[in-house]
Amino acid sequence: MKNSVSSDSSSKGQHWSRILIAIGQWLIEPSPSIGKPEHRRQARLLMVMLLVLLLFGLLGLISPLLGLYSVPGEPEDVSLGYMQISLGAFLLLVIEYALSRTRHYLLAAVLVVVTILGGTFLTMIIDPGNDQLPSFLVLGGLIGSLFFSARSTALIFLVAFMGLLLLPILAPNVPGTNNDNMLFFIMVSGGLVVMATAARQRYLQQIDRQTQQLIESEARLRELAVRDPLTGLFNRRYLEESLTLEIIRAARKQYKIGIIMADIDHFKRFNDTHGHAAGDAVLVQIAELLHTHVRLSDVICRYGGEEFLIILPETSREITLLRAELIHESAGKLHLQYEGQT
Repeated sequence: MKNSVSSDSSSKGQHWSRILIAIGQWLIEPSPSIGKPEHRRQARLLMVMLLVLLLFGLLGLISPLLGLYSVPGEPEDVSLGYMQISLGAFLLLVIEYALSRTRHYLLAAVLVVVTILGGTFLTMIIDPGNDQLPSFLVLGGLIGSLFFSARSTALIFLVAFMGLLLLPILAPNVPGTNNDNMLFFIMVSGGLVVMATAARQRYLQQIDRQTQQLIESEARLRELAVRDPLTGLFNRRYLEESLTLEIIRAARKQYKIGIIMADIDHFKRFNDTHGHAAGDAVLVQIAELLHTHVRLSDVICRYGGEEFLIILPETSREITLLRAELIHESAGKLHLQYEGQT
């Protein structure tokens, strides 16, 4: 009996754990319209940050209702202003979170920065005596540095610096003398964050360049693995693989395959007479000739030294014979030139 009760409670606990994990994964899973992995990582990071901000925003809305964090003697209009700004910021964060789940996540990041800067300045206006509020301006720049370029991050810190500098002029009730230290703090913090963002961008750009070079090198290696370096035709290895697949496909779809195998007559004597370089030039020009007599769906391979093989999918015996005769006739009319010799 005890074992059955404990197993039931354990299974229920696992069931709720799976549900919570599924909900957590859904909350930070971006839209399928965001295709690139790096973009999906950025969107996921923004969603996690917004969920944290929403949690703190919700606590900020509930705390006054529960009588928490109340300051004795605080004016009633200040408390009301806090509530209005907190509610407005919370609603904006909800909208931004919804945007962050779509391909417009960068717009959501811009709105997050605007919400933080705007909410901080509005709070400073209704509560000018709070010296800790300007430090939240740095948060906007830090968030911007995660999603934008170093230039855009510098612009965010410049807006925060100029806003803090001009706030005593635009809002006379905000004292300017108390902001000197904060101006210096924002200037130093902004410089450090911008330099770190620029270094990170250079590092990521270097990784992108190296990744692109690696992709191009792999593509060249794959090409070399299936291509004959002299003629550019497919090699024997590719022939064996593609012919096997073509036979399987033809058996399944019940169609015929035409195959033409050809070689250059007396090629060894030609090499001995004119040299191997001239022989290579002949192979290249014959390969070009074969290209002019096949379809895009056909496969031309260099089977051996002077031997070529052409795979013609969905081609009858009669048409294959006609194609072979046409290639033979065209080859007979070639006048190959090499170093002034015909």
